[in-house]
Amino acid sequence: MAKRTSKEVRKRILDVLSDGEEHTYGDLERKANTNWQSVRDHCDDLKLFNAVIITKENKVKITKDGIRLLKKL
Repeated sequence: MAKRTSKEVRKRILDVLSDGEEHTYGDLERKANTNWQSVRDHCDDLKLFNAVIITKENKVKITKDGIRLLKKL
């Protein structure tokens, strides 16, 4: 099995978040099929582009910019 690129992982994370609900890192880990640290790092990167919001409780939610970004990917 080939290693997935960062773009593919980020797209999968945004796809999971596209339901509009808040998700924990653990939930994203299971649904995106990648490890917890990778999910956290990619979410931090997506936050720089205003694609996601990370709450104080470490829950992640997609923004309108994130939905637009997902459509472009």
